[in-house]
Amino acid sequence: MTTQQKKWVFTELVKDSDDPEQLIAYAMYKADKDDRANQCRSRRMTDVRVNTELESFHDGIAYSERQLDDYRAKARRAVDQLILTVSQGVESAYEQRITDMKAAHDEELKKKWVEWGENAAVYSANLAKPHFAKRFGSWFLGWISGGVSGLLATVVTTIILVGIISLVKPGIRDTARDALKNGVDTLIPSSPIPGVTDVGNVNEPKQPQ
Repeated sequence: MTTQQKKWVFTELVKDSDDPEQLIAYAMYKADKDDRANQCRSRRMTDVRVNTELESFHDGIAYSERQLDDYRAKARRAVDQLILTVSQGVESAYEQRITDMKAAHDEELKKKWVEWGENAAVYSANLAKPHFAKRFGSWFLGWISGGVSGLLATVVTTIILVGIISLVKPGIRDTARDALKNGVDTLIPSSPIPGVTDVGNVNEPKQPQ
C-alpha cells in the first residue's frame, strides 16, 4: 500500500517565486484561510478544533486541481485589472500633460502673433511716413518756392548743388569754389547799394526782420 505524497498549496500555486501572478494566487488562498479561521473562532471552537478545520481546508485546496485553477484564474483577473487601472492612469496623465503642453503652446503662439502684429503695425506706420530724403526734398522745395526771395533761393540752390558736385567729383572742386564765390557775391555785392548797404553804422550788424 502506497502512501499519497503530501501536497502543499504553496508549492502547487507558486512554481516561480518571481511570478507576481502566482504569488497573488497564493495570497488569495491565505486570505480565504484566514477568513475560515475567524469563522471557527467566532463559533467558539477550541484551538485544536480550529487547527483541524484549517488543515482540512488546506488539503481540500491542495488536492483539488479545480480549486487551484480557480485561484490562478482569480489572480490572473486581478493582475489584468491592475494593469488596466495603471494603463488608464498613465494614459489619463499623459493626455492631461499633452493638454497642458498644448495650452501653453497656444498661449505662447498667441503672444507671438500679438507681438508680430504690433511690430507689423509699427513697420506699416513707418512705411506710411515719407522717407527722410523725400521729407527734406518737400520741405526744401516749399522753402525755395514760398519762404525765400528768388535771388536768395537761387544762391542757396547753387550752393547746395555745387557742394554735392564737389563731393561726388573732387576734380572740379576749384570750379565749384568759384561758382560758390560768385553766388555769394551775387547775394552780397561788394559795391554799396543805395538805401540798402550804405545806411547806418557799419559796425552794427543788421538784425533780421
